[in-house]
Amino acid sequence: QSCNQGDPARERSLRSMANGDMRGAADADFQPGASDYEPLADAGMAPRASTVAIPWKGGVTYAVRWMSVTLVAVFIAVVAVKPGFCAGNEECKATHDANWGKLSRYAMCALTTALVMEVLALRVTWGSARPLVGMVRGIEYTFIPPMMLCITFFFLILENLCVDKKLLVHVAAPGVGNTAGRPVYSAIYAEWLVNVPILLALAGRFALGRPVSEVARPLIVTNLYIVLSWAAFFVEPTGPRWALVCVAFAMYGWASFDMVKWVRNFRTASPKHLPARIARCTITIGLIIVFFIYGMVYLGAMSGKASSLFELRAFIVMNVSVKLAVLLMFVGIRSSQFYELLVDLLVNKRVNFEKQYAIANDFGDVEQASTLPLLR
Repeated sequence: QSCNQGDPARERSLRSMANGDMRGAADADFQPGASDYEPLADAGMAPRASTVAIPWKGGVTYAVRWMSVTLVAVFIAVVAVKPGFCAGNEECKATHDANWGKLSRYAMCALTTALVMEVLALRVTWGSARPLVGMVRGIEYTFIPPMMLCITFFFLILENLCVDKKLLVHVAAPGVGNTAGRPVYSAIYAEWLVNVPILLALAGRFALGRPVSEVARPLIVTNLYIVLSWAAFFVEPTGPRWALVCVAFAMYGWASFDMVKWVRNFRTASPKHLPARIARCTITIGLIIVFFIYGMVYLGAMSGKASSLFELRAFIVMNVSVKLAVLLMFVGIRSSQFYELLVDLLVNKRVNFEKQYAIANDFGDVEQASTLPLLR
């Protein structure tokens, strides 16, 4: 398609497309509130790459803040409660030896298999998608969620390895769970401090496309109540112990309320034609429900209604199943996204089928300057 070099409007359009800002063709399709939908492309999950810009705004700053708060909270908790290792308590050691089984080994085998398969799938898919990088803006961002899930699998394998090798096992304060010498599997809580924020980031940022500033607070609040719930095991006085438990559950409610707002804002701002719209919301709501079930198991352990063996098995099974379920959900989202993209390219009349591959940086020759494919 020929272009007139003397047409300033045409030149500005080409220059805009060269910078990756291809929203002009989409303005007519969106309502005035659609600017709230822009974070979806920041997360790489928007199927129409022409509608939005993709910079990751403030992510590093919030990540550093999250890690700093978490490390400070862990340090204060350890200094305050001074947990003792299970190996130094005969009752705890006997209980832990009785709890030991092959479940953690089975979990490691399943997780290792899933991790290897996902890494290989990422490698193959990335090799196929590399030619499209630069043509379809933001396609590389669709690979971030499975990469982050691979990280969760790795830390989950480490957690089960610690359980199997009897590492990071502490003894609870006397009276916790109406028993003496109850083992506390601190490796599980350490894994949560890493993997739960990743799951929340995947749900809020990558599935729902919420801004980093909106996602950050539930991540920090969640890690704080995980630390409080762990520290409560080592507080001997009943009153302060249950006070910590109540504060932890109140913070869970606070974080869950923010997560519900993610879904509400997403449904308000996202276009109706967005692929896997229900699945994106299901991830967040599902995490809220699963975290509540975790809390019920925790309450059972704290009150003595659930044995340490039941607690350990429940946490291992849920840890593995939740990560696998989120992985499958993102596979579905990614598939529906690519399907929508393919349909747009093939049947949408407004798609520019002239695929041109190099844009002159100085636009000295607009006649030969290429355009990226216009996806509405």
